[in-house]
Amino acid sequence: MTTIDELPELDLLGDSFLTDPAGALRDARGRHWAARTHRGVEILSYDGATEVMRSPDFQTGIPKMMEAMGIDPTEMAGPGNTMTLSEGEQHTRLRGVVSAWFTPKRVGRMRADVRDLVTRLVAPFTAAGSGDFVHDVAQGIPGPVFCWMIGAPADRAEKLYELSQVMLRAFEGDIDLAEAIRQSGEQMSEFVDELMAIKRTSPGDDLMTIMLEAADAGAVTHDDVHSMAYELLTASTDNTATTASLIVYRMALHPDQWAVVRADHDLVPAAIEETLRVEPRVHELAQFATADTTIRDLEIPAETFVWANVRSANLDPAIFPDPDRFVVDRAGRRPQLNFGLGPHHCLGANLARMELGAMLEVLSRQWSTIELDGEPDIDRTAGNTGVSSLPITVSEA
Repeated sequence: MTTIDELPELDLLGDSFLTDPAGALRDARGRHWAARTHRGVEILSYDGATEVMRSPDFQTGIPKMMEAMGIDPTEMAGPGNTMTLSEGEQHTRLRGVVSAWFTPKRVGRMRADVRDLVTRLVAPFTAAGSGDFVHDVAQGIPGPVFCWMIGAPADRAEKLYELSQVMLRAFEGDIDLAEAIRQSGEQMSEFVDELMAIKRTSPGDDLMTIMLEAADAGAVTHDDVHSMAYELLTASTDNTATTASLIVYRMALHPDQWAVVRADHDLVPAAIEETLRVEPRVHELAQFATADTTIRDLEIPAETFVWANVRSANLDPAIFPDPDRFVVDRAGRRPQLNFGLGPHHCLGANLARMELGAMLEVLSRQWSTIELDGEPDIDRTAGNTGVSSLPITVSEA
């Protein structure tokens, strides 16, 4: 058996990691399938990460991580229960209220509308032949889509994106961001109150109406509806916009793969999964040990933070031969781990895949080539990847 103290150390704050995180993770994974860091244990292998995420001895570490930043997650989300902060039967009950709205069939009903939205966003970009993909296209997609879904006024989409962008930085675990996250959380809570008031008097075919009807039927409380809407809105936009930008960035770097996608549109889903594998938005998923446990040969005491490092797992050569190579029609594909596994796997995974797929379908039909037009502003931290700017030039198909 191995104890945490016996693991090799990985410096997540060192220059080598910040300069080349993929290389630092590759070197660390070559020493052991797990590493010791300043924040707990980093699981670096694919099999180790999947085992942690499926183990009943772990719960999502997000609440504990926010507490460490001085943020009370229950205070931000309101007095009700959220899926993120719930476990067991309560988590299953809450998730059951909304899960039907996130099936491939249900989100697929919006696909044509998303294609129309992307077509409108792309038209002036294509006519100009260049622009900043982040600001001109990517940021304009997920906000309107989730507003349609939850029943929010369309003119709130931009504000929703801005709030989500700030609040999701909680995954970075940086205490200096706590106040900005707290202020954005207060604004999000006010937005939810407004939306609930609108839907009580003007119900519709939308997610908020369904949640309020579930509360009226006694399946959840109205406080639960507030808190669940809060967490759904927080997670609804920034991750998708960033991933959309990373897809286009990868295609600009690999024109041969862009040609493959354009020649066979059936490969659009595979291209999305390959980008998620090599360019994950969120680099790790925090887990918290609820009991003394063992993962493979590693003894993990209760109350230990364990991070399933999906960035490292997605590049594990034992699972993905030649893992650093970006290839959209990769053979023998195993699922990338960005959306997690187990009870807390990402509820919005099908929605994100639909939005990204609709976007890539439009782009692959309208753009013959994609090239970088200057240096993109991409920030990779230990916790996630952000894209602030992606200048590109395109030629019309």
